[in-house]
Order: sequence, then C-alpha cells, then structure tokens
Amino acid sequence: MIFTMRDIRNLFLHSLYILYDNTEAEAIMRYYFGMKWQIPSHEFVIRPDKTFQNEEWQEMQNDLRRLQNGEPVQYVVGKSEFYGYTLRVSPLVLIPRPETEELVQMLLQTLSSHFSSNCEDAVGYGASLPCRILDFCTGSGAIAIALAKQLPHAEVWATDYRSEILELAQQNAEDNQVKVHFIQHDVLQDGAESLNGPFLAIISNPPYIPQSSKQLLHKNVKDFEPEEALFVPDENPLLFYEHIALLGRELLTDNGMLFFETYDNYHNELESLLLQLQYQNIEKLMDLYGKPRFVTCKK
Repeated sequence: MIFTMRDIRNLFLHSLYILYDNTEAEAIMRYYFGMKWQIPSHEFVIRPDKTFQNEEWQEMQNDLRRLQNGEPVQYVVGKSEFYGYTLRVSPLVLIPRPETEELVQMLLQTLSSHFSSNCEDAVGYGASLPCRILDFCTGSGAIAIALAKQLPHAEVWATDYRSEILELAQQNAEDNQVKVHFIQHDVLQDGAESLNGPFLAIISNPPYIPQSSKQLLHKNVKDFEPEEALFVPDENPLLFYEHIALLGRELLTDNGMLFFETYDNYHNELESLLLQLQYQNIEKLMDLYGKPRFVTCKK
C-alpha cells in the first residue's frame, strides 16, 4: 500500500489527538518530521502527494506507536533543541525546557552587567580568576553547553552523578564544538574538594517536584522522563537546593552568585533557607508565563 504525505499527516494527527490537544499534536508532528526526516511543515502543503519508500513507512509506523504510547517525541527522534542548539537526548536525561533557556539568559544578563558579554574581562570580579561557571545536575549538558557557546572566554564546568549521563553530555559538547569540563559528582553525597573552585557563578535546574505531585503531570513526563531527575521527597522538597547552596558557600568567590530554577510552591521556603546560609540579594523571578520559576542570590 502506498502512503502519501497527506495520508501520513492525517494518520499522525488523528493518532496523537487521543493524548494531546490539536495545537500540541500539530507541534509534535512537525517536530518529528522536521528533526528525523528533514521534512519542513510546508512540504505537507505544497507536496501532499509525495510518497514514501516502504522501509520509511515501516519506521514511521514504529515511531508512531511509541508516540501513541505517550513517549516524548524528543526521545523518539533522539534529539532536542535548546537555546538554538541541537542536543542528543535519551531516557537517561530530562528533555530541556524553554523555561530553562530563561535561566541561562538571566545568568548571561547578570554577567554582562559586570563585564563584557563574552566574559573576556572577568578578572577582578570577586577574585583574579578567569570567568568560571559551574552547572550542577547537568543532564544532557544543555545549560553548560549554551553557556559555553555564548561565553567563549569562560571556563564552564558541569556535574552529574552517573558516568552514562556525563558521556551523553560530553557527546553533546563535542557535537556543538564547545569545551565543557564534566565531573562525576553527587551533590547529595560528595563534597566540594573535587570541584576545582572557586567559581563566579553556580547554576542549576535540580530535581524539585514533590512526589505527591507526580500524578498531576502528563503521561509523557511521569512515565518516560527519569524520576531521579524530577522528583524529591515530600518531606524534604528543598533537598537539592540545600546541598547546592552549602557547596556554594565553599565554591563561590566573594559576591559570586547562585542561579536556580525552582518549584513555584516553595519560593518562600527557599528564600528562608538561603538567608539562613547567609546569602544576600535574594531575588524571586517569574518566567514568561508569569509563574514563579527562578531564584538568584549572591554570596
């Protein structure tokens, strides 16, 4: 049987409408065909009768079954986009979110207010050191790679707790032709001695969703993305922030800064924690949707 682009578009959309609204189903379809098959969305309009080889159609069917089961399209194609760059992703790591791009932008804007936007003249900001930035819980390496691309004179370091995760992040750094220093480090267990401080800034999007909120998430998140990168115990939702902030007391230069992505329900508690640890200039910031999402502070 021969399938045209029109046929396949209709089949994909009708199958995805079961799990997603019309807009999201369209976005998933466009992403899938653009990233995996290099077919831009306008091709479905101007070449609706184009046909596919049987082998291609068989592969599309297999991928569609995965999408129908709720698997994120980024895992199906093995790629995600972040800050204009393409990254490899797998179920080992979270899929980078647009909100985290805002976190990167906040750090870049803050640094540019102290010295040139490319970090070239960072010496003197707290210490006579090059511009050194540390990304905790790096996952795919998205934050670290975006910073390294945007700050070619910076020294960017990144950690995660599993070697397999760091191997994926290293591949992404190589694919995007940047140097990031990756270190295996568990923020909940390991100290600061292996992290080669000091740093001018520490940035992190750590696990922060309480376990009790798991059932509120869409199937494609709770059933497929790594639990250890998403959830924290209900009785200790600030677990990662506390450990990172404590490490920050040892690793940051004077006036060095923390940049966190956070869970909106715990902004006040996080502010109290940072005050107890003697951080200053604590700011709670909104994302583009007007939700409390970020916290920054200074040592």
